[in-house]
Amino acid sequence: MRRFFPFILLFTTLFAEAQNTMYFMDRLPQNIAYNPAIIPKMDFFMNMPGAGFSAQLYNSGFSFNELDDFASNLDNENYNPDKFVQSIGDYNLFSAEASMNVASFGFKLKEKNFLSFSFVMNTWAMNKASSEIAYLLADLDDLTPEDFPLEINDISFEGNVNLNLGVTYAHAVNKHLTLGITPRISFNQAGIKTTDLNYSIDYNDPDINPSLDEYEQTFTGEALLGLPTKINQEIINSGKLDGDAGLLEDNWENDISAGSLLQNKSLMLDIGATYEIAKWTFSASLINLGSSTYKTNAYELKGNNDKVLVKELDEVKIGIPVKFYAGAMRQFSPQWNYAILFNNNFYSTGPVTSATASLNGYVGSALSTSISYTVGNKFNDLGIGLRLRFFPGTDLYFVTDNIVQAMNYKNAFRLTAAAGINIAIGVKDKNLLPEITPEETN
Repeated sequence: MRRFFPFILLFTTLFAEAQNTMYFMDRLPQNIAYNPAIIPKMDFFMNMPGAGFSAQLYNSGFSFNELDDFASNLDNENYNPDKFVQSIGDYNLFSAEASMNVASFGFKLKEKNFLSFSFVMNTWAMNKASSEIAYLLADLDDLTPEDFPLEINDISFEGNVNLNLGVTYAHAVNKHLTLGITPRISFNQAGIKTTDLNYSIDYNDPDINPSLDEYEQTFTGEALLGLPTKINQEIINSGKLDGDAGLLEDNWENDISAGSLLQNKSLMLDIGATYEIAKWTFSASLINLGSSTYKTNAYELKGNNDKVLVKELDEVKIGIPVKFYAGAMRQFSPQWNYAILFNNNFYSTGPVTSATASLNGYVGSALSTSISYTVGNKFNDLGIGLRLRFFPGTDLYFVTDNIVQAMNYKNAFRLTAAAGINIAIGVKDKNLLPEITPEETN
């Protein structure tokens, strides 16, 4: 099992994208990523290359301090570790997503339209396992013989790293309705999906069985892999992963070229709509329709701790969590509005839902802001968003849904952050879209 840890850590050490506070922020073109029908109130924008990211971490069952308290007290005979494990519930869900801007820009097109382009690196990871996984995050030497055997069943792990090239087109059908679409080519770099993965560990008393290892570890299950390079040739020849052969060849990174980064392609799609009536704007979007497909360097690993069989496949598909957003916003003054947003992330193991209420507005073209409150499973927190024009035509922004938990991160269940620098030209105090007469809609 330890052979897979470096590959798993490739994903879990990265963070995540999901900024509810950003959705209704004024003069911040990054909210196109959450609804392609949102038309920025500017003539042109460019997100500075490498100067834009969005990230999130979420763990459903416990915070860092709770886990630390659990691990520190395992050797305390008056401490009941089962009480903590039961408080997690049947399962613990960990998720992480991130995006980093490589290049993006957009511009107003013929009054009623907005066209934008983006090249973004995305990564996400999800792990769902029975609550006993908390024991594996502690020091096994602190456990008593009565705590064994430990069994962690139905482990689900999925992850993917890709480069996305997208084109967003938003069109004002009339003065009420705007539609938007973002077709994206996903260049998939590495992915993993496990099924029927079970892990157990038992204790052997050295005084009774000195010839056996103190801890006996077993696992069974299978994993689908999409890799940026070929698997170790020794594994291909033998058809199994065992012995001293590593998963990848030594110095495998030297075989990575620009062509290999573009070899596993798939199509993704984002769609959205907004509808304005009186002082209200209603919006909805579906993000990440599609999946990551690997037709090169696609493998199936199946077996147990004694032998893992390896098979090269023609194709591996790894689903991307679909995101659904639905919101309503009321403009109660020329510069300020209040809004509510519902967000559902559809993981293969079940949805993660949140809701955000926000107050959003701007002061001239120099400053726009949002103050929010987000609720979800074990995370309720204040959020803040700021966009500041610190140089002519240049904006610095920072957004988080969890400003309080960020300052006390060891007790947090969810952490989010987004920051970057935009070049923005032609920022408007009023909506870009002109009044459209009924005749224009025919």
